[in-house]
Amino acid sequence: MTDASDRAIVLRPLTDADRQSIARWRYPGDLAIYDPGPGAFDLRAPDHVALASDGDLVGYATLGTDAQVPGGDYGDSPGVLDVGLGIRPDLVGAGLGRRALTALLREPLGRRVERFRVTVAAANPRATALVVRLGFEATHRFQRPSDGRAFVQYEREAPSPAHAAETESTVVATSAK
Repeated sequence: MTDASDRAIVLRPLTDADRQSIARWRYPGDLAIYDPGPGAFDLRAPDHVALASDGDLVGYATLGTDAQVPGGDYGDSPGVLDVGLGIRPDLVGAGLGRRALTALLREPLGRRVERFRVTVAAANPRATALVVRLGFEATHRFQRPSDGRAFVQYEREAPSPAHAAETESTVVATSAK
C-alpha cells in the first residue's frame, strides 16, 4: 500500500456519492470549524471538485467566492482566484494538502489566474505552515463577524507555465471541463 504522502492527486468532478460522504465529515478539536454543515456551500456548483487518489475520495477543493470567509478583504480582485481545500478528516496531516494545493496551482481548471489567495483559520497551524511553505504571504488578518474567529488571507503569484511543469511531478491534475 502506498503511503498517503506519496499518492498522486487527481482533480475530478464531484459525484453524488462524494457529496454525501463529505457531508458526514467531522474534524476534531479546533478543526471542527471546517465541518461541512447543511447549506454551508453548494457542492453541486462547478467551482467544487473532488480530490481523488488511487480512486478514493481524499478531499475536495472550492474555487472562487465559495472559498471566501465573511469579513475578509476580497474586494474587486481581477486575476485573483480564491482556493479552499477540505481534506478527509482521517487523512489530515498525511501530506495530501500540499499535493492538492500544488495540483491547483499547476492547473486551476482552465482559469486565467495571476494570483492565488487562500484564507486560513488562525487556529490552524498545519494549514498556515503549508501555505507559507508553498510561497504564500499573509496579506490581511480579520475576524469573522458571525463568531469572532480569527482568519488570515494569504496570496502568491501563479506559477509560470515553465515553473509549473517543473514542480511536483507526482501530482496529476485533470480539468473537470
